[in-house]
Amino acid sequence: MVEPMGICEKHELPLDRNGECELCRLGEMPSKSPPSPSAWWAVIIPVVILLTGVVWAFASFGSEPEGVPQRGVRTTTPRQATPPPVREEPTAPEPEEIPEPPPPVDDIPIPEPSKEGTKLDVPPPPSMAPSDPDVPEWKWDLARRRVAVTMYATQWCGVCRKARQYMEANRIEFIELDTDESSTARERLGKLNPRKTVPTFEIDELVYVGFREELFEAKLDQAAQKHL
Repeated sequence: MVEPMGICEKHELPLDRNGECELCRLGEMPSKSPPSPSAWWAVIIPVVILLTGVVWAFASFGSEPEGVPQRGVRTTTPRQATPPPVREEPTAPEPEEIPEPPPPVDDIPIPEPSKEGTKLDVPPPPSMAPSDPDVPEWKWDLARRRVAVTMYATQWCGVCRKARQYMEANRIEFIELDTDESSTARERLGKLNPRKTVPTFEIDELVYVGFREELFEAKLDQAAQKHL
């Protein structure tokens, strides 16, 4: 049996021949050298590549856009097709509502000019005023206002312009239809006056072609007799 050489003051263990205890001897032994930097990179690079791949896979397959069915799930609701735009067909303008014309009547004949050629020997129109003296004047004026007067005319016609001015000056209510602008008025004029000359008047049920103040007033008085 080997007797100890003494006791280590630091660790309180027996000393060997060299005057060291086991702990002192172990502390003087060199520790393992740390791994070199190259060895660390060999471990870190594969780990980083592996983590990058995992993150990319979750980002690619984890979220899908709205409206797309999940993978592996069959949907039964069909997609709604967008209806084609509806084209609005243009509506044709409504034709002017004009009552059917009455059958044409013979116009009052216009006398031939005299041989001198300076004046027309026109007899005065027959008096169309009511023969009954009991009919007051205001009632006769009211009957004349009830007569519907329609003039088929054009803007370039001088006789039409003269008739228009006469009726406006005498406060005769009338309706004017321009046969150049309205095809309906032009067609109606052909039924009243086959020659389609202007001006042509529709005075209630009477038709008067041309314009002479005396003859126009005679037609107006004749139509007013029915409104008394």
